[in-house]
Parts: sequence; C-alpha cells; structure tokens
Amino acid sequence: MGLTEAIVYAIKQCPVNMQPHLYNNIVIIGGSSKFQNFKERIIKDVRSCAPDECNINVYRPEDPIVEAWKGGQLLAGWPGYQNTRVTRSEYEENGPSVCARKLYDSIPVNNT
Repeated sequence: MGLTEAIVYAIKQCPVNMQPHLYNNIVIIGGSSKFQNFKERIIKDVRSCAPDECNINVYRPEDPIVEAWKGGQLLAGWPGYQNTRVTRSEYEENGPSVCARKLYDSIPVNNT
C-alpha cells in the first residue's frame, strides 16, 4: 500500500459525514514531505481516488520535520494524557485492546 492508498484508506474508515472534512484537511509532515512537488503529487493522487464532490486540500507546515514533535508536546501537555498512557505491563497483560479502551474512556462526552 502506497501513501496515497493509506491516506484514502484511513479516511474511508471514518464516518461518511466526516470524510469530506478529512479530504479537505490532509497534513503531511516529516522530511519526505519536503521533496520537490511532493504536496502536488499527493493532491493529484488523492484527487484521483476521492469522491468527485470532495475538495482536496493538503497542508505542509513550514518546518515539517519537527511537526510530529510539536504534536507530541501538545499531547503530553493535555490534562487527560496521564489517563491514556499504557504501560508495558498493561499492554503485555491486556493486549492492544487496552490502548483503545484507555483512549476512549478518557474522552469527555458532552450530553447536553
């Protein structure tokens, strides 16, 4: 599976009503995103796989190499982060399902 297929596959795993928003907000980071015409290639390739009615927008931050670290910094500063961490022993005891359970249990639900 190539990068374009991975992007489209990931978007198609989400609820249908969210998919147009995700096609319109693709973010590419990492050193490879700095290759010449990389962004334009992603736009062209995703456009060929996406529904015609969806807008395709690809954003590359000014310094895409450090952007993942910035995201990690934001996550670590999130007040609920401590409740989402999975220790090695928890993972070994419960398997991968503990990751989803801890993440979903930590998301506040607004029932109003």
